[in-house]
Amino acid sequence: MTKILIVEDDEDFSGILKRVIEQDGEMSVVEVINCEEEALKRVRSPEVHQNNCVLLDLQLPFRHGDKTVSSLAGIRILEELRHQQGFYGTIIVLTNSKAPADGQRALAAGCDGYLCKRAKISEVPQMLNELKMAIKGEVILVSTPMRHVFIRDDISAKEARMLDLLSHGKSWAEIARELGYKTPKAAANVGDRVFDKLLSPQDAQKVAAEGMKKRHKALEIWTSRRLSHAR
Repeated sequence: MTKILIVEDDEDFSGILKRVIEQDGEMSVVEVINCEEEALKRVRSPEVHQNNCVLLDLQLPFRHGDKTVSSLAGIRILEELRHQQGFYGTIIVLTNSKAPADGQRALAAGCDGYLCKRAKISEVPQMLNELKMAIKGEVILVSTPMRHVFIRDDISAKEARMLDLLSHGKSWAEIARELGYKTPKAAANVGDRVFDKLLSPQDAQKVAAEGMKKRHKALEIWTSRRLSHAR
């Protein structure tokens, strides 16, 4: 069961999200939080790591009932999740803005993707369907500005954790348990897509020509990248 935490102050929208998500028998909403103060308390607790996904509004009031909102509240919560708490689950930012800069700022802070909530009524079912696919990891990149869900095309925090676990000799079964994949095969399928992200066309040609395993070359590239960043 994919466990989802929603941080969203619009009660109508969060209600729709919860209802649509829980129509899928494989996903459940564990909690809905509507202000920055409560969200920070929640993400600083050990229980946050029991969640597989966080849907995070960018603009939130500090306390429940406040009349003003901060445009940086979601970014602060996101940075707390990624950089202070080491949360490796999927984080999808919720925003009313269609400005690419807002999404890029959230991606730079560590989210896996962002959902543009500003849609025509006729587009809402498609938007929510894209969101469910993104939560399940079935969407790697949606690049056209006419779509609603945008997923980063470089290595996400969860994918980086997967590569680190592989580098330390963990099996797909162990990785599936730690990162919340349903089966070892599901984790391996995601891993195969991550390997493709790391391999350049030249790397892929070399792998094919020399009969190498894609995984071995990808981990070699990943280890080299990690070492260069550590210097």
